[in-house]
Amino acid sequence: MKTRTLLLLAVGCGLVILVAGSIKIFLISDDSTPSHLTIGQSAEIADMSVTVESVRRAGSQTLIEIEISGVDDPDGAATFFYGIGASKELRPVTPSTDSAAACAATTVAAATGTCVLAFDTDVSEGVLRYERGGEKARWDIVGA
Repeated sequence: MKTRTLLLLAVGCGLVILVAGSIKIFLISDDSTPSHLTIGQSAEIADMSVTVESVRRAGSQTLIEIEISGVDDPDGAATFFYGIGASKELRPVTPSTDSAAACAATTVAAATGTCVLAFDTDVSEGVLRYERGGEKARWDIVGA
């Protein structure tokens, strides 16, 4: 192979890498990080409206009381996560207290009451995250 051919191939490969890198940077810069909300604030996530009402501790669980509505969905509250630190995420469990109604199905009607998300953790501070329809909302949980 001639030197000229090799140089042209190297320049061509470099241009392809440059274009691919530019496209990737454009795609990354388009992602927006959801803002962090606090207890008492509401968020519209896709077709749901979610408000974190309060946070309390009961035994070895952190209980987060929420109000959620927007669509009839038997698993509407299934995509909540509780992040502790940088690498640990917990899924909701059944509350250990009898008075706490666990979150499950959601309805179209505005919520008339609240439900409770329970997480098995001794750490009371973290980030509650809800995902639906490709959108996310985050609440900072402090001082529970």
